[in-house]
Amino acid sequence: MSDELKIVLEDVREKFDLVIERIDMMNERMDRHENAEGERFDRIENEILVIKKDVREMKGDIRELRHDVNEHRSNTELHDGKRGKKVS
Repeated sequence: MSDELKIVLEDVREKFDLVIERIDMMNERMDRHENAEGERFDRIENEILVIKKDVREMKGDIRELRHDVNEHRSNTELHDGKRGKKVS
């Protein structure tokens, strides 16, 4: 094999090594990004679950309040002799 060919092959090998190294670096960067986004998604999902729980509790409180208001109106209107609307 000629010296010129050896030099060209060595140059090509170095360039391939650089490309492979860059690909490895990009893969590591993508893995870090994927992990960070996964953690972010988990935090958001947990926050949504807490909000859903709070909304369910508020719905229960509203139902109870609606029931109490309707009961109060019916008791008050019975004493007054009038019929009123129900709270919906």
